[in-house]
Amino acid sequence: MPRRSRPGIFFTILGVLVVGLNLRPAIVALAPVLDDIKLDHHLSAAAAGLLTSVPLMSFVLLSTFAPRFGRRLGYGRAILWSLILLFVGFGIRLIPSTAALFTGMAVLGVAITVGNILIPAYTKAEYPDYAGPLTAVYTVSLYLGPALAAAGTLPLMHILGSWQLAIAAWGLLAVIAIPIWWPHATQEHIDRRDGSSNAQSVSTEARTKLWADPLAWAVTVYFAILSILFYTISAWLPTLLTGAGEDPTTASRMLSLINIAAIPFALGISLAVYRTKGQVWATTAGTVLLGAGLIGLLLSPTQGTALWMIVFGAGHGTATGIAYSLPLLRARNSSQTAALGGLSQTAGYSLSALGPVGAGALHDIVGSWKPILAILIGLVSIQFVAGLFAGRNRFLRH
Repeated sequence: MPRRSRPGIFFTILGVLVVGLNLRPAIVALAPVLDDIKLDHHLSAAAAGLLTSVPLMSFVLLSTFAPRFGRRLGYGRAILWSLILLFVGFGIRLIPSTAALFTGMAVLGVAITVGNILIPAYTKAEYPDYAGPLTAVYTVSLYLGPALAAAGTLPLMHILGSWQLAIAAWGLLAVIAIPIWWPHATQEHIDRRDGSSNAQSVSTEARTKLWADPLAWAVTVYFAILSILFYTISAWLPTLLTGAGEDPTTASRMLSLINIAAIPFALGISLAVYRTKGQVWATTAGTVLLGAGLIGLLLSPTQGTALWMIVFGAGHGTATGIAYSLPLLRARNSSQTAALGGLSQTAGYSLSALGPVGAGALHDIVGSWKPILAILIGLVSIQFVAGLFAGRNRFLRH
């Protein structure tokens, strides 16, 4: 069937931006009010950490189904439904019960999973000539959303009078996004062919061979540790800093500062890594900056905190820029790219789901955040080694 008129590139950029803004605040907004959530629901630190992990588990469980859902319904329509489901998840969290809180997080996780996976697929399918600018906009939105949520949740709680309303207020982003995204859902051409059986078998074969390829595992380890760092710090940084003596507002701003600092580095590295044959300079630079920020936080959590957060954010932006590019740089064809991207992200989000709950459980046992920071620094050391292999100019074996 002929393709119907697509929205112009300006409205597409706006659409990708507003959808991307919705994909992190539902999780990050919990961090500034996590102590209040623990108190009201009588949660241990481990159980509170599980709140952040639930959406990540959704990604692991549903990431293989989201592309099929998108192909069957149409990527644009599927993204629209994910925004509607996101709003529903915010509503469920308003119900005053612990079960509803966790159920709402699970629903939000499903919606975020669909958006995470299908926005890149939609832009590649519908706007292949603008893949670079749209990817850049998408990357900015993934950091801008958490920055807004980290900085704005406590002020919203003071204005609205409760943490429940403060975290629910971020559901208004979905309300704004739905009409903006609507034209992409109604004017998309749907190709319901899922591809030939030969293409599917090649993809399956590529995924199988990855398990025996050290390069694939180097890429996977690099991305996995990056994910663990982001979600563990996003869940617990305000609590860590308030425990060290910072006031809650300043602690929340520090989390926002990480995401703001990451934006220019993520954009710059995403463009620069394709201009050099090898990318060890990028993988190691990202890791060194991450480690320096964590070491500063461990040794002096209340002195020079803004500097440590800027350094950590720069490292995270640098590492993110190269981590999302590695499946393209290390693969010879699209089948390998999809297989390597699937392996690295599935493993990454599986392990990152353990980060917030594991950090909370360890804090329950030892009563200190220093051992947790030491473990994260140890993981960064492993990431550095993985980056030495993953960043070299070579390709997957098969």
